[in-house]
Amino acid sequence: MNKKVKGFTLIELIVVIAIIGVLTGILVPSFATWTAKSKIRKQNNNARVIFNSAQTIVQEYKFRERRLEDTQKCIGNGDFYYYWDKESGASVSGTAVNVGDAEFLSDFTRQLNRLYDDSGETTYRIYVNNYMVQSVVASSGNTNSQKGSYPTRQEHRNNTTVQNFDMDSIKLTP
Repeated sequence: MNKKVKGFTLIELIVVIAIIGVLTGILVPSFATWTAKSKIRKQNNNARVIFNSAQTIVQEYKFRERRLEDTQKCIGNGDFYYYWDKESGASVSGTAVNVGDAEFLSDFTRQLNRLYDDSGETTYRIYVNNYMVQSVVASSGNTNSQKGSYPTRQEHRNNTTVQNFDMDSIKLTP
């Protein structure tokens, strides 16, 4: 009497395990790359929203202050860096005359956070030159390697080079 043994042979199991190992070896690095790219894409989108929001606010200041002397303007000649660390905003250097004014920073921060909802989740820096937002760098944290920017590369605007800057390039002393 022959009994039929049901199941897989050892060779079949080894082949299946080898195939699973090869597929895992291919898919895990691809998934990690895909995840990193999606985080960078998200930060690029955040930077674009911040860029447009900040440009709207800066243009409102330019319009309000168009007839004032530089010494009377909140933004001076319209050149400054702005930094947001998920909790508070600060001016970071620049040649603006009154940009350190607490009233200006409070108003600018309030307006920007009204237009950009994820300010509690994002750290960003804005560079404004001549009342034009030149670039924004955004990240989900100070040490996060997935940083986004807008514009995403060096471009020319009004015959001047847009300055992209790294999150760590400006030392903050709030």
